[in-house]
Amino acid sequence: MNEVFVLELPLQVEKYQTDILNKRYEQLRQLYNYVQGKLLRQYRYFEQMKEYQACKTLREKKDFFRSHPFQINETLKGNKTPFKVSFDEYSIKGFVEKLAQKSVGPNMTYADLGFTTYILDHLGASVWAAWDKKLYDFKAKRISFKKYGELDSFSSRRKVVRGVVYFSGMELHLETMELDIKMNGKVGKGAKYITLKMLHNPKHADYEMWALKGGVDSVKVVKVVRRLVRSQYKYYVQLTIEGEKPQKGRTLGKGNVGIDLGPTTVAVSGENVVSIDKLASNCDNIQEEITRLSRKIDRSRRANNPQNFNEDGTIKRGIKLVWNDSKRYKELRRELAELRRKQAAIRKQQHIDCANALLKEGDTFIVENNPVKAWSAKKKETKRDEKTGKFKSKKGYGKSIGNHAPSMFVDILENKVKSLGGRFERVDTQNAASRFDFTDGSLTEHGRSERAITLSNGDTHQRDMLAAFNLQHLKLDEAKMKQYDTEAMAADYERFCQLEQEEIQRYKNKEKKDDRSTIGADNL
Repeated sequence: MNEVFVLELPLQVEKYQTDILNKRYEQLRQLYNYVQGKLLRQYRYFEQMKEYQACKTLREKKDFFRSHPFQINETLKGNKTPFKVSFDEYSIKGFVEKLAQKSVGPNMTYADLGFTTYILDHLGASVWAAWDKKLYDFKAKRISFKKYGELDSFSSRRKVVRGVVYFSGMELHLETMELDIKMNGKVGKGAKYITLKMLHNPKHADYEMWALKGGVDSVKVVKVVRRLVRSQYKYYVQLTIEGEKPQKGRTLGKGNVGIDLGPTTVAVSGENVVSIDKLASNCDNIQEEITRLSRKIDRSRRANNPQNFNEDGTIKRGIKLVWNDSKRYKELRRELAELRRKQAAIRKQQHIDCANALLKEGDTFIVENNPVKAWSAKKKETKRDEKTGKFKSKKGYGKSIGNHAPSMFVDILENKVKSLGGRFERVDTQNAASRFDFTDGSLTEHGRSERAITLSNGDTHQRDMLAAFNLQHLKLDEAKMKQYDTEAMAADYERFCQLEQEEIQRYKNKEKKDDRSTIGADNL
């Protein structure tokens, strides 16, 4: 399989073109919800069948759906026969593609509005993605419908006819950097298009030129997306390009790098670096503002809709609620959406910057495959504090993980390392690296609150940095995982101690007390 990458370019869109594109997104949203409604009604019928209720494994479920195709009565232009559909990817995508002939007005179909089967194929893929999770992921509870403004993309894939490359419903002109989007179902002189200008980023001119050197023939998919930025929609084109990904002059260092990941921190140990940093630290202040604004929004809605709440403040159940949302409430919702967008952008950029800084530290990166989802789950057991007798909190690290996104950081780093030809290993979490004491080869379990670990030789180390040091010296080629190279660890130990003390001193000099307590610097 050939390598592919995505190039995103901003689009210059006029006011009348904005109205056209927004209308198209809304039409696709309505079609998405229409299909989900049809499929959900059939699925609820299947749920009542004893044969389906007897299915306990994924294989049994797949066999059931394969042997139970169902009919959907849909009158399309030129076809009045029922469609046979089953809950599998190709059947659902095929049904959505056929809806190009569905009526959307007097003598008007989706095809007449420029929605080709290739564009609807992308919509069908979104429909199937939802059902794939619903049917075969035991944690998925329901199928969600898209609210107004929630569908923000449509695309068309490459089609080659007699050696000529084109995109159904679109025309891509890289010579003039223009994208034409078809607005009707006619061909030739009767076809109508809107032309959008693709804009260059002067800072990334060399990167874009390298990415587009293969011309239109190298482009596999053209996707048009929109994002709400400062209460206004901005439009972008994403080109999925086949070929070698252009590099930005970055290179990998030499040696192993151990990485210990936490809900909010990342500790690193390499030949020339021992460090621990907070992930996406600039998001903390934004999260405080989001919390404050969310409470303000809740107070506003409760004040304008007292009839929808009980005396104890809980929302009424079992009746249809009518909400009266004020202009102020809607304005606050827009402010909240902008804050969340800004937080996500800052978080991702900080992860990218941190990953780029680590590339020079080695060519083999080792990280434990931590169950991040399990970290966010609440504890099932209820326990009391031995000293105070009060109940201990059962909450997990869900809010911290949501704010700092440790899994996103690992994915970004892995993609960068592998694209440069390096090695990235996710090792088993059994016998966590923080338990190993290389001085005597023992394994000792430590509590979550224990930030300082004392080895058998009497030296005390910060827990996360010690775990990263252990991971750095893990034998990756051994058949049995978690075998450490103790000889190399003994040789590198003095250097590790020196770099660790420099890092701890850096934290002790920090003004923020929260940062010091995060790594337990005050106890070292």
